[in-house]
Amino acid sequence: MAFDFKDEVRVFMIFDILGDTLRSGPIEWAIKRERLESIKDHVFDLILMYRLLERYLPSDLNGSLVIDYLLVHDLAEAITGDITKFGSVSDDERTRVSNIATDYLIRKFNSVMDFCSLMIGFENKSTIEAKIASLFDSIHSATTFIKYAAEGITDIDDPDIIPELKMYQGIARERNIDLGDVFYEYHRKKLNFTDEECYRFKITREEADYIISVMTSFIDEFHDQKNNSTLLSVSDDFPKYATQYKRKK
Repeated sequence: MAFDFKDEVRVFMIFDILGDTLRSGPIEWAIKRERLESIKDHVFDLILMYRLLERYLPSDLNGSLVIDYLLVHDLAEAITGDITKFGSVSDDERTRVSNIATDYLIRKFNSVMDFCSLMIGFENKSTIEAKIASLFDSIHSATTFIKYAAEGITDIDDPDIIPELKMYQGIARERNIDLGDVFYEYHRKKLNFTDEECYRFKITREEADYIISVMTSFIDEFHDQKNNSTLLSVSDDFPKYATQYKRKK
């Protein structure tokens, strides 16, 4: 039997571009690191976070749908690049090009994946699964900089930090905290369900608060391990004989 996978291959290659597309945040914060995070790294981390915490979340969530939202939520950036609100592109211009890219993906490839409902649904948080995906997106914005802070490569006084971020430099300097702390506090506060969302998703306030407690517990542990200098020690326990091997001559 012959299959026509032309569009599937094209979509795969669009996703592949995300692997060569760096996230703008570390660049804007002048992070000095041999390898910065790509958007594909970001997407994989989000899916992994969800899978690690899935068993603590309500069992009636559609896990496959959460993962689909995570897969496509930044796909338009394969076309536009990662444009943040702090860069030199206005909000209106960022929205304009993002809409063009999203419309292109829907028009060309919606038969491969339901980009219409997934990309627009994520943006509008139209389902509880989209809301869960957006919460993980917020968490990862913090954990990335917590990790960089643990590595000792964040310099709040770096002159190459873009001017739009100066106020966060001031906050960190005034309180004697690092970038990991700034991102942790900022994004932790964003983890919430509004009353309107509880009504729309047909969940109680108690159920919503429980979901948030799962999220905050994860980000709190991440932050705690940075502060007690254990976050980067994971490889210390690796079996040494798995890291030492002979190569063919």
